[in-house]
Amino acid sequence: MKDFLYKLFSTLMIAALVFYLGGVLIKQERELRIIENEKKQYQALLDEANMKTEELRQIKSRLNTDEYIEEYAREKLGLVMPYEIIFMDASI
Repeated sequence: MKDFLYKLFSTLMIAALVFYLGGVLIKQERELRIIENEKKQYQALLDEANMKTEELRQIKSRLNTDEYIEEYAREKLGLVMPYEIIFMDASI
């Protein structure tokens, strides 16, 4: 009887250990999947920021050129060159 109880107890302990380790493994897999998704989101944000940085670097490199200054003055400020004739559409 004592031998039977010992085998039963050890079998139950092993089964409990297997179930516990299985639960831990499943939990870790879920957390790993969540972390991978977050990593993808942050990588997308990083790629977007890198593209914006490159765009700003290009703007910075041509910032002091005459072409950029003229373009900015025409589009943003509505300025025109001296002796330039402006035509307005009468239907507006």
